[in-house]
Amino acid sequence: MAPQAKERPNISGLGGSKSSAFRVSASGDVLDQSTTADALVTLWNADEGALHEVVHEALTSGLPTDARIEDGAGATYWIVAVPQGEECVVVTRDTTLPDKVTEALLRSRTMLKELLDASVDVAFELDPEGVFRFVSPHTAFGAQTEAWLGHSATQIFWPNGDAPVRNPFAARTKSQFDNVPVVFSGTEKRWLHFNVHPIVGPGGDLLGLRGTCRDMTKRFMAARKTKQDGLRFMLLQRITGLLNTIESADDLLDSASSTLQEVLRADMVWAAVHYEQGLVPSSIVGTYREIVDLEGIWTRLKKADASVIEVAGAGRQHLALMMRRGERDLGMMVVSRDTEVSPWSDQEIELLSGVVDVLTAAFGKAELIETLYRLSSNDELTGLMNRRALTDTIERRLKHQSRTGLSGCFVFIDLDFFKEVNDTLGHKAGDDALKMVAAKMQAMIRPCDYAGRYGGDEFVVWLEDMQADVAAEKIRALLDEMPNIREEIGAADLRLCASVGICQSLPGKDLSFAELADIADSTLYEVKQAGKGDIAITKRDEDASEGAVKEDAEYVG
Repeated sequence: MAPQAKERPNISGLGGSKSSAFRVSASGDVLDQSTTADALVTLWNADEGALHEVVHEALTSGLPTDARIEDGAGATYWIVAVPQGEECVVVTRDTTLPDKVTEALLRSRTMLKELLDASVDVAFELDPEGVFRFVSPHTAFGAQTEAWLGHSATQIFWPNGDAPVRNPFAARTKSQFDNVPVVFSGTEKRWLHFNVHPIVGPGGDLLGLRGTCRDMTKRFMAARKTKQDGLRFMLLQRITGLLNTIESADDLLDSASSTLQEVLRADMVWAAVHYEQGLVPSSIVGTYREIVDLEGIWTRLKKADASVIEVAGAGRQHLALMMRRGERDLGMMVVSRDTEVSPWSDQEIELLSGVVDVLTAAFGKAELIETLYRLSSNDELTGLMNRRALTDTIERRLKHQSRTGLSGCFVFIDLDFFKEVNDTLGHKAGDDALKMVAAKMQAMIRPCDYAGRYGGDEFVVWLEDMQADVAAEKIRALLDEMPNIREEIGAADLRLCASVGICQSLPGKDLSFAELADIADSTLYEVKQAGKGDIAITKRDEDASEGAVKEDAEYVG
């Protein structure tokens, strides 16, 4: 229908209507209108679209037809077209305001639902400098939020200056931040979830930042506890598995230390066994090297109420834990990492505290294995370790010392004039002399030391973590005992005595029992050449440029 432009008709009928209405013919001419219908008539004359379609449908169907239309300028109308023969009366109502109100209410309802779904604690807006210019509600996180207005959000949330690298208030894109640690002044640490939306101007300039945050502390702590329980169970399971499968004391403590290193992301783990005479390192794993003050740490552990404590190291903090069974102290472990990069958390200390019992069981089993090994590896006559067991044990200690940097002493002992005993008193007296020497050796060494029969009238003693001069003083007691042994076998006038060669190991260089035995034997030979019945220490000078080691005997006198 092509509308025809006509002057506004002066026809009685709709002129007095308060509604916005007009009458058109089937050909599209406006026949009548109310005084408020000017905008609709203008739209009718200017548009071939939705309004014409409604009238056409009413005239075609012969039934009233309604629809909602827009005029292109943002106004909306509800239209009812009523056919009257060849004419049609169109009644309209401007719904622009109600529609916009409804739309705003729906939008507000959606926003409200989103806020309720998010359970936010704070909604905020910052200016481009990160300063609060709006915050709601008035109270949150135990603080009056109105006091935040005009102040830096970063300084409010992190008053100590420890804002995270991924600061939500510095976001430049729409982002979410989970479990952000926050410490408001005078309150405990909280973990918050942030939703932030930068406000960007038409030119791309940052105009501010809008966002919300909610307190996730309870959920975070619950998730962390679940993770902590899982780690503790895994650690318990792995160490228990070691207890059930490993049959070597050294391997057991090494494996337990390696497990702690992996789970706690440590770069060094020490294990030290406690004996009556003191602490002796038994295992060390990791890449970091520091000679730890074990005795000092042990003293602090003994005084502490907790089983796990933090102790200061060289530019870092160690975690130390004590293993105790009843009233008996078995030993301790020291776990270390670069705490300037990754400080120890309360949860990690709690995790270690939760596995002390199973680690105590590991120390107990290691002690039992060592005892059984010694018993099963004894020389039949003397009760000392046999040569094979002595060789295996000392080479394990040398390998261990290549990691710890500590050294021990290889002591080679040869009885002088022993043949006189056999020739004069018989082999039984000779056996008795060997047993007495062995008993004296066993009495003078510590539980961490080893004594064995090398063969015939030759013996070897390994003194763990000991300097050569101290070892010489200890072995002197054996030489002083020789007159008593001669009297015991009934031949005080015999010349039976002992010559001793001592070689202190070089950590990381000495790894062979046979090589150390050769060095100590050479030193012992010089004692014999000089008159027997004395002690000499191998003086070892290491040539750093060539890595060579020169040995000379030095008599103790």
